[in-house]
Formats: sequence, structure tokens, C-alpha cells
Amino acid sequence: MGILDNDTVIVDAILTKLGRQKLANGEPLGISQYAFGDTGVDYTLYNADHPSGSSAYGTAITSLPMLEAVPDDNVFLRFKLYGEGERNVQNFSFITVTSGTSVTISKIAGETESNPVTILPTIFPSVQGARFDFKILDMRGLTVTQANGNAIGDNNFQIQGGGFSRTNLPPFDHPDPIIANISNVRAILVNALPQQITSQRSIGIEISRDGAASAFVTLTIEANNTTA
Repeated sequence: MGILDNDTVIVDAILTKLGRQKLANGEPLGISQYAFGDTGVDYTLYNADHPSGSSAYGTAITSLPMLEAVPDDNVFLRFKLYGEGERNVQNFSFITVTSGTSVTISKIAGETESNPVTILPTIFPSVQGARFDFKILDMRGLTVTQANGNAIGDNNFQIQGGGFSRTNLPPFDHPDPIIANISNVRAILVNALPQQITSQRSIGIEISRDGAASAFVTLTIEANNTTA
């Protein structure tokens, strides 16, 4: 992280993990939404008693150094500005993930199997029984079911390329990333195929729903090819 010169107007544009993953896969970025935030702003510096009058009340705030953009929403854009009441907007819909935006499929000690993780999104404003679409950016070496362990129907589980399917999953050592699209489910349970993961790997999962800002989860899979 760095600090930008705030004496001039600067637009610091960077790609997120999802953006870099899309470029690596030869996909268009597909930017359709944006957000503003005030991470790094200290509003206690607002001084209504400033001797120069009302035009200078916020001088100490606007003089704060600007943080350089980083592609991690745990650090940057933690506090988004929603503009409630502006332009007759009543609700801003967005997705959050109860398990957090960074989860790990850990190896079971002394075995060649792994502990599954549940990825459970929620939406604001709350929608009873809300369903979501999940885009797993690399399915190699993974299994996916509904959160209750039931299989996901063929119509809701599509794998792009390689001749793979829900019942014929790509192995960990397949040379190219394989994308899976899972639609219209409430949550997913993800695990590693036993004894296949020869090295630790991190992948991305994009979660979306019509009319809502999407969420992104980084999933780390620990090696499980030995009992050590």
C-alpha cells in the first residue's frame, strides 16, 4: 500500500483478483458497476469552529493523504458510500458472504482427504430464500454440491470446455483452468478430491444475482496427496 499525492487529482485504476483472473482466461472484464468509499477518512477532523469560516470546516479532512488502491476489499472500500435518499433511490442491493471473502479447504490431519467449506451468500436488503449464481474460476480437483450435500442438477451446473461435466470433473493436474457456472442455488459446499491436490492453490469464486452488486471469494485449497 502507498500514499498518493493529493495536491493533484489522481485516478488510480487497478485490477482486482477477479479482473486479473478474467484476463488470464482471455475473458472481457465486463465492468458494469462501480462504488465509492471513504476508507482512510477521519471525520473527527471536521472543525465547525474553524476561524476561516464554513468553507474551511473540512480542510483537515481534504488534506489527508490518499491511500493507494489495493485489490482487497478487506483493506480497501471497507466502507462504501450508498447515498441513501439521493435521486429517489430507496435501496441498494448487494451480496455479502457469511463465511467471509477468504476461505480455506484444509487437509484432514493424517489423511488424504479434506474438510469442505460452505459458501453461503446473503443479500441486502434481505430476501427470503434468495438464490444466487456462482462462477468457480478453476474447478480442477474440486467437488461442488448444494450446501446440504444434495447434488446440483445438470441444468444448474455447467462446465466450460474440456469435455467435463458435473459427473466427470476435471482432475487437479489438468493443464488448463476449467470454469464452472452454477446457477439458482442458495449456497454451495466445496471440497477437494481425495489425494489429488499435490500443491496448494488459490482460486476465485464470483457470486452474483440480478440487480445486486456481486461478491468475490478467494478459495485456498491445501495439498492432500500425502498423509503427512
